[in-house]
Amino acid sequence: MRVLLVNAYPSENPDADTSELVASVLRHDGHSVEVLDVGDHSRFLSAEEHVAYDTDTPLVAEDTRRDALLVQKAEALVFCYPTTLFTVPAALKGWLERVMVPGIAFVFNDKKKVRPGMTGVRRLVVVTTSPHSDRRTRQARDLGRRTVLRTLRLNCHPLCRRTFVSMASGLPVKARQQILSDQLSGW
Repeated sequence: MRVLLVNAYPSENPDADTSELVASVLRHDGHSVEVLDVGDHSRFLSAEEHVAYDTDTPLVAEDTRRDALLVQKAEALVFCYPTTLFTVPAALKGWLERVMVPGIAFVFNDKKKVRPGMTGVRRLVVVTTSPHSDRRTRQARDLGRRTVLRTLRLNCHPLCRRTFVSMASGLPVKARQQILSDQLSGW
């Protein structure tokens, strides 16, 4: 399976090697993994991108065109990020806003209804480390899970499968590797 792993860990984060662990588990299972690092780039829609969003060519920056091409080729999207204030970090949010545009993430039919644009994506995976307990995260409405596994999933293949792996921040590498092997192996 062609996997696009979107790594939103800043390089100084103590759990920054999580995406490398995920990539190694997936490669060990025979998947082709392309890693895209967005963690150190907190870029949001520019004025030019905002104006172009509603046009036939919403991707005006070279980096977003390259990333959109990777998304279109992917059969699985894997998002690795540190949970920040119970949701995805700003760098990942900015990347989603810039790349998941009309014509890439979704399309409009003849009746101007929104339809999925990433029908080649049959697997969505989130791997995150969180300083919060599962109970506290659920009380805060688990916004990271909602953003990716609910909202983004609507743009994927109708039978797209989802996996969510949340680990405590600061776990030793061996413990994280074991959790990831248990959760991600075999798909």
